[in-house]
This record gives sequence, C-alpha cells and structure tokens, in this order.
Amino acid sequence: MNTRSTTRGLGLLTAIAAVAALTAPVAFAAPATAAAPAAAKKAKGKSRDDFNGDGYQDLAVAAPRATVDGQERAGYVAVLYGSKSGLKTSGKQVLRQGRGGIPGVPQESDEFGGTLASADLDRDGYADLVIGAVGDGYQPDPGAAGELTVVWGSAKGLGRGKTPAGTTRGSAEKGSTTRLVAGDFNGDGKPDLAAANWNSGLTVLHGPFDAAAKPARKTYVPAADQEINRSSFALAAGDVNKDGRTDILGIAETSDVERPGVLFWKGTTKGPAASEIVKDSKGKPLVGMSVAVGDVNKDGFQDVLVGNSASGDLDPKRRGGTVTYLPGSAKGVSGAKSSVFHLDTPGIPGGPKDDGGFGASVAVGDLDGDKYGDTVIGVPRRYADGRVESGSVVVLRGTRSGPTAAKAKEFTQNTPGVPGSSETRDYFGSHTKPFDADGDGRNELAVSATGENKGAGEVWVLPATASGPTGKGSLTVNPTMLGVNPDVWGKFGSSYTR
Repeated sequence: MNTRSTTRGLGLLTAIAAVAALTAPVAFAAPATAAAPAAAKKAKGKSRDDFNGDGYQDLAVAAPRATVDGQERAGYVAVLYGSKSGLKTSGKQVLRQGRGGIPGVPQESDEFGGTLASADLDRDGYADLVIGAVGDGYQPDPGAAGELTVVWGSAKGLGRGKTPAGTTRGSAEKGSTTRLVAGDFNGDGKPDLAAANWNSGLTVLHGPFDAAAKPARKTYVPAADQEINRSSFALAAGDVNKDGRTDILGIAETSDVERPGVLFWKGTTKGPAASEIVKDSKGKPLVGMSVAVGDVNKDGFQDVLVGNSASGDLDPKRRGGTVTYLPGSAKGVSGAKSSVFHLDTPGIPGGPKDDGGFGASVAVGDLDGDKYGDTVIGVPRRYADGRVESGSVVVLRGTRSGPTAAKAKEFTQNTPGVPGSSETRDYFGSHTKPFDADGDGRNELAVSATGENKGAGEVWVLPATASGPTGKGSLTVNPTMLGVNPDVWGKFGSSYTR
C-alpha cells in the first residue's frame, strides 16, 4: 500500500521541473545533433513533438504502469526521433524519475507518463516534453518531483534545462492531474498548459514559462455543473471556431457512470472559459469515452471526433461502439450537423456482432498528404483474424463533407507487412498517434497494443503513402528493444503526447 500523505493538487506547478542533461537509464546512444540554427528558426512556432528542431516530428510514448526499481506502476517514457528516412530506433531515450537529472524517485503507483503533452514552452524553436505522473501527488517531502515534469528540447534532443531547488505546492481541493494538453488558449502567441483534475475542472498554466519552467500565472476553471463531479479521462485541443485561440474538448464522468459527458472549453483572451456540455443532434448531452480534434474537411476550422466504445449499452442498434463527427464552425462545436459512424455503417469492416470497442480511441491526422484530416479509430476489442479481442484500427478518409466510410481501411497484426500476428486479447488499437516522422507532409501512424506480451505492451509504426497507411515497412517498438524489462501489465503504449 502507498503510505504517502495525501497532498494532491496541481498547485502553482505542483512541481513542474525542467531537467538537465537527460540521458537514458541504460546504455543508449544520445540522439544526434541534427538541427543547425537555421533549422531551429524554421521550426520555431511549428515544433510540436520536434524535440531537436530538425523539422521532423519525434515520438514520445509511455509505459505508466511499468515497474521501475522494484516499484510497481512507477512508469517511464520512451522517446524516438524522426529523420529524413523516418523514425529512428537508434538514439532512443528512456526517461524516468531519479535518473539522468529527472527529479524525484520511482514510487509505487506514481504512473509517471500517464499523460503527456508537447509545446515549445520557452519559445526557443524546440518542442519541450511535459510528463504527468497521474498517480503522483502523495508527496513524501517538499523536494519531491510532483505531478508534472518539463523536459527541455534542444539541438541535441531532450535534455538541456535546469532543475529547481524545490517545489511549490498548491491546495488539494483543486484535485490531482488526470490529463494534460498544450495550446495557446488566450491567443497571445505563448504556449499554455491545461490539466484536467479529478473533479473535472481545469488548472491552466499560462505562458510564457521561464527557465525554471514557472508559468506567468495560473488560473482554475471549474466544471460545467455540479453533476460533473468525477475525473476527466480524455482531453484534446484545437481551434474549433478559428478565432486564433485554442479550444479544449474533454470527456468527464458524471453521477451516471454509464454516460460520460463531452465538455467544451472555449478559448478566450483570458484563457479557457467555463465549460459547456456538448449536445448531440437531438439536443441531448453527447456521450463519449475518447475525443480528438483536427481539420477533417479542410475548411480551416478544427473538427471534433468523439468515440463511444460502450454505446451498445445504451443503444443496442449500435452495439460495438460509435464515433460522432462534429464539424467546427465560427459558433464553436455543435451536434446539429453531426454524423455518426459505427460497425453497421456500410464500408466499415466488421459488424456489431464483433462487439469490438469501436471508438475506444480516436485520432485525426493527414495520413495521405491531401490536406484533409483522416480519422483513425481504435477497435481494440475486435474479434479480428478469428482471435478474441485481438483488435484492429480503422481509417476513414477525410473529405469536404467530413469523414467517409467509402474505401475505409482496416489494419490488424495480420495485415501484410505488419510484424507479429493477431493474438487473443492483444487489444491492438488501444491508442493511436498520427505524426510526421519523415517530414513529407503525410502522417505515419503509431498504434498501441497494450495487451501484447501478457500486458507488457507494444507499439507499431505504419508508414504513410499517397493512398494512406500501409503495413509494408512497419516497425515495432517494445520494452525489450528499449533495454527495459517487459513488465507484465506495464502497458507500454498507454499514452502519447496530446
């Protein structure tokens, strides 16, 4: 049992710490110095997930439930770097508490890496990585690492920075961090961070951030109403109304645990406004379990995708799950023009009988380079390839009218070119992340299977082509190749940057 005192809460930063000289805890090579000053300038303002400023997106992926130094569910984060030839498996880093300059020590149930975000917080042209320990907050002393750690980007990758002498603790009533997103919520050109708390409110850390990762100020935004009184377990950010300020979408449990609600925090000149409850086409509160934001129809407004893998519990006709598309507009997000996709939609592989958890994860990215955002849907409980809950991923192309099920693609571990094979309860499609590792304007696709290898977890990276993702040339990342013990139920691949 964890006997630490219950001093939970984000606080002024509830300890955001910038760390110096970050190296891997095993004998990994440091990432190559790939960015000249000119490249860094080019990357300025466009550097999300580009930790070394070379113009290629990097991949940060966590195993928050992994055992570290004998501490169960202490967690770690792995980072791999993009390049002209795609994601590199050399130069990888493993980030964990108490090693290579990261403050704190691994402790039971910290779940370091349970939430990740990326932004150029100090505006030097290099993305910085923010790591949340979602189970942390039970601090043994004022010098503990706290819930959030900022790792500075540099021309050599993650690592350069400064470690504060101590931490500043805040009040417990605001709740502990559950999810984290980055964006410019007040439109001043300086990246901010927003953390969802256990009571579904938001703690907002406003930029600019100084060399010690201290924000200019902090504000708190309460939940929409008294009924939303449990944890926010999904967040996504984007400019839904195209006003130059980042908006936030979230999923929060309510007093009825079977109907988690969808919340919308509009960005304003002062930061996120009080949340609104998003309603569906019938005017009822929209139910969801996952959320993503991206420009699907190429009109400049960021659109919203909400997955509800448990929709069959409420609507037997949609057993297996749904994904709802809500187009962005100058008025924000509305269900009036929404459309719904499910396993009975013509063109989508599978069927309701599979009870596949359709929409357990959802993401948006341009996977074919046509400038339309494509919708990536995780179906981790899909009875794919004859294996119970082996899982799959479905990709819907973006069009002027939104996602289309026409020519939808499905990927499993038995797809030609994808390493491995579908096995019972792999949960392929647990989490997904589109990212442009080779800078060609098309997003590669990272797919997690958190049940792989008895719950140790694994991540597949599918290359991008002009016709979308392909299994040919796919690579895998797992704890063994990282030099880390493949801990049972470590769940590598449980979180990516948001």
